[in-house]
Amino acid sequence: MAAAATVERCARSRAALRRAIEPLVPHARIIVAGSTEFLPAEILGGFTELPGAINEPSDEQLARADAGITEAFAGVASTGSVCITMGPPLITAASMLMPLHIVVLAAERIVERPRDLFDPACLGGQGLRRDLVYITGPSATADMGPLVRGVHGPHRLHIVLLD
Repeated sequence: MAAAATVERCARSRAALRRAIEPLVPHARIIVAGSTEFLPAEILGGFTELPGAINEPSDEQLARADAGITEAFAGVASTGSVCITMGPPLITAASMLMPLHIVVLAAERIVERPRDLFDPACLGGQGLRRDLVYITGPSATADMGPLVRGVHGPHRLHIVLLD
């Protein structure tokens, strides 16, 4: 059985992040990069320099995009989930509409359980002031027979964990 998501560790630098992402999108014509909030722009800026990366895509480009790159608000150790905030520009499109979703997660933003994000002491209580979506892999359904992955949303999920 195939994994729901792949994970790789990466040094916390612009060059290392670009080296981690580049092999994932070798033939991508359009890569949609979501806005950044939790990681320094100087680190995440490396993927905006990739061939095909677009920060302000048209509706047509969104419909044809091959990959979306977002940062994660948090990770959840007990479920292997990443938590994405909804609202900032392009986050929803980049995380849910592209065939490949690449998530960049800072190691210090990993919590033990999903409910920890709603504790006022966790991450400065930021989870209480956000619209959050937990992502544990590509969508799947077995409603009409065998299990089918990637029914809606990305077909592949790749998490880059920044040390």
